[in-house]
Amino acid sequence: MHIKRLLTVLCFSVLAFVSIQVLSPPGTAFTVTATVDIKPDTLNLNMHGKWITAYIWLPEGFNVSDIDAATVLLQNMFEPKWSNIEGNSLMIKFDASTVINYLWDRLNHMGLGRAYIELTITGQLMDGTDFEGTDTIIIMNPPFAE
Repeated sequence: MHIKRLLTVLCFSVLAFVSIQVLSPPGTAFTVTATVDIKPDTLNLNMHGKWITAYIWLPEGFNVSDIDAATVLLQNMFEPKWSNIEGNSLMIKFDASTVINYLWDRLNHMGLGRAYIELTITGQLMDGTDFEGTDTIIIMNPPFAE
């Protein structure tokens, strides 16, 4: 009698475990690591330029023409104003004044006149695959720069 009851409990436990596994959402999505080059390499926060430009390359097996430019963000907050495929890279332009205001606040908050800062570009491919890449630039405010 105890063995029958034990087998019944075991069967229901296995069935419950399998059901939970089948009904669980899939694990974390795959993220492609992109190579990103942000220009200018040294950003004068007093500049009056119009654009911060990012060049994006995807690893072998992926094509930049598959990037959904509407999903691209700089620092998860700045949308591109313009994009164009140039050879095997996607060139994205962000409004310089908006990005500079954000960077100036960060530089000022750190109490520095010059700093290395890592900027991240994220987005998705047309099939929904995420991509991400970072670049480090120098930001400086000339009156306080070293």
